[in-house]
Parts: sequence; C-alpha cells; structure tokens
Amino acid sequence: MSVSRNTILRLLDALPEPETPSPQVVGIDEYATRKGRVYGTVLVDVETRRPLDLLPDREASSLAERLTKRPGIEVGCRDRAPFFAEGATAGATQVADRWHLWNNLGQAAERAVARHRQCLRVRIPEPAEEQRVRRAHSARRAGLPLAERPVRQP
Repeated sequence: MSVSRNTILRLLDALPEPETPSPQVVGIDEYATRKGRVYGTVLVDVETRRPLDLLPDREASSLAERLTKRPGIEVGCRDRAPFFAEGATAGATQVADRWHLWNNLGQAAERAVARHRQCLRVRIPEPAEEQRVRRAHSARRAGLPLAERPVRQP
C-alpha cells in the first residue's frame, strides 16, 4: 500500500499534542525572522532545552500574556532587553542568562583594570643577560654594522 508524504504529514498533524508539565524555569530570548527588521520572542524550557512558544513580536504585553497562560513558571532567564524585563514581571523571578553573566563580568574586569592601570605599571628590573640580549636585538633592528653591535660573552 502506498501513501503520499502529504497523507503522513496530515496524520501526524492530527495527533494530539503530548501533555507536558508546566516548566519551572523558562529562557526568554529573541529570534530574527528577518535580521534587522522582524524579530520575535522564543520561550524555552531551560531544564529540557525544548522550545515552548514562539511569539511573533518582542512586545512586553504579549510576553506577559503568554507567561500568565503558563502557571508554574518560577524563574525567567533572560538577557538585558527592556521589553523582556517589563513582560517577565508576571510573578516570575528574573535572572540573567549565563552568556550575559560572563559578558557583564568581563566588562567589569576591563573597567577595573583600566581604572587601576597606574597601579599595574610596576616594572620589575630585568636580569643583566636579558638586558644585553635586548640591546643586541635593538641594535640589529636599528641597522648597526656588526662591529658596533654588542658582543656576546660566553
């Protein structure tokens, strides 16, 4: 018996959605349907790493509405976008995702190093051999003839 692809897809589409428990931790991020022009919001179950919903926009109201339809969500893991902050206030605790935590830590470390740059410029005196080698290399780069270059001592 032969069956077309469309028939199989239609039969699969007619199957009921499996019941899944409401997730406790949800990842909230944006996706692009047309980069630079059209963006939407994706909700992901962080524990199972499965997508839950795709919202057609990045509006705080649509995110808040979708989160209220899913009771049991305790934590919303999101980036720093302001519309996610406004939309995720529907009872869930908001946390930053791992990438943004590391990014924020890196930026804070760069600012701290830049602020204390003068403290870090302590020079350690070089041993005599390293100083002699540096002088020889700089003389070679300067194009001095061999007779005028520092001589290596055994």
